[in-house]
Amino acid sequence: MSSLISFLKRVKDWRDSSGKRYPLWWILLIVILGLMVGCLSYRDLSAFAKNHHDYLLRLAKNTHLKVPSYSTIRRIMMGIENDNLIPIFNQWATQLSSKEEIPDWIAINGKSIKSTLTDTYGNKQNFASIVSWFSQENGLVLALEKLENKKTSEIHCVREMVDNTPLFNKILTLDAVHCQKETIRTINRSHNDYVIAVKKNQPKLYNSLEEIAHNQIPFQENICTDTSHGRQITRQVSVFEVPEKVPKIWQGSQYFIKVERKGYRKDKPYHQIVYYLSSCDQTAKKFSEKIQGHWGIENQLHWVKDVIFAEDTSPIHHLQSAVNFSVLKTICLNLFRLLGFLSITEGRRWLGQRLWLLPILIE
Repeated sequence: MSSLISFLKRVKDWRDSSGKRYPLWWILLIVILGLMVGCLSYRDLSAFAKNHHDYLLRLAKNTHLKVPSYSTIRRIMMGIENDNLIPIFNQWATQLSSKEEIPDWIAINGKSIKSTLTDTYGNKQNFASIVSWFSQENGLVLALEKLENKKTSEIHCVREMVDNTPLFNKILTLDAVHCQKETIRTINRSHNDYVIAVKKNQPKLYNSLEEIAHNQIPFQENICTDTSHGRQITRQVSVFEVPEKVPKIWQGSQYFIKVERKGYRKDKPYHQIVYYLSSCDQTAKKFSEKIQGHWGIENQLHWVKDVIFAEDTSPIHHLQSAVNFSVLKTICLNLFRLLGFLSITEGRRWLGQRLWLLPILIE
């Protein structure tokens, strides 16, 4: 596996050579390590570099590197092109993917960066979002892509990511907005499988699945009860074969899954039915686990970025800089997961006195 530093050295440096005092990779390394220990502002990152200068020099194996000022870090983060940094992240992250024969389930979802929002109530409203590919197996983020709501949509962004992914034999889980015929065709071409939610944004398909579920006996079922977080929900997962008329419309779908949830949430009655299309053959128990596991992307990635890394409340409003920080925060998250930490807060506490261990991950 190639080192993180070797990938950071691939980031394009736009600066004039005559005015460069710090290598670009050196600044990026400082930002990544600073973010890992909780330094989230430009000034805090500069102070981190000053306080740990001797250690950072040993890590960089270069005794001549200086401590950058906060304005230098700010200028670097504003100047790096997102379209250059994100593909380099993807190259680094892809090699972290398991090469085992066991298929990896990858949850795909987008998250807006609220600090980039402009013209909130006007017709020129714009903000950046990051679409992430999140491994349910190990909590790693394997791919990212940026989109701006003024220029494109999450649907088209995901299709482009699938078209260009080097990953194969994975099972992609997506919410109902991606229940589109072209998206399914794109996943089929990529030699991956899918489990996609079906809601009433596709009324004919939804009504067909609902009718079949009412009139046929499923060939597999799984029932489980969840009593965590102040709720008592019984989840019944039923698996049906897709009849011949449906694959002609939704190419490649072999099965559909009915998930019925009922019980109580905060002492209030709760009942929900959701359908999913799948191109892969799995047990009802496995479908139940992985459909529920899809939402790990919310609490193990999006929540972590919002709360632990303060992404949405960040004072950094410059779009290019905010996206670059989001990418580097994702690198931090992956490094913590490689160290074995599901909780980033716990990882930070552990890392505070153990920065010397990081060379095994970044060199």
